[in-house]
Amino acid sequence: MADLAPAAERGRTTIADRVVTRVASIAAAEVEAVIDTRTGWTKLVRKGLPHADAVVAGGTTRITVEVAATWPTPLSRVAAQVRDHVTSRVVDLTGTTVSRVDVTVADVVHVDTAARRVV
Repeated sequence: MADLAPAAERGRTTIADRVVTRVASIAAAEVEAVIDTRTGWTKLVRKGLPHADAVVAGGTTRITVEVAATWPTPLSRVAAQVRDHVTSRVVDLTGTTVSRVDVTVADVVHVDTAARRVV
């Protein structure tokens, strides 16, 4: 096998904003207290919550995430869990440095575990 030039001399890898956006959106949906409000058609066109936007500049990423949380989970805990999980997944999967993750809890969803009775 021929000697290869060092990796830095062979080219570079560029991670697109939309790739980080997609990874962040999926990562936010993996958090237990986050509800995926996308159903049917909206799931196909990626509208609804969770929603993420990312800007990649060099090797640094800035991310904003909007989520819907389940009632009665403390919202500050949901935001912290989303921030930590999104940061971890984006770093692991894209190799970029995450400088900031802003989380907005845009909706709170009451999930009935049992059918309510009307008396």
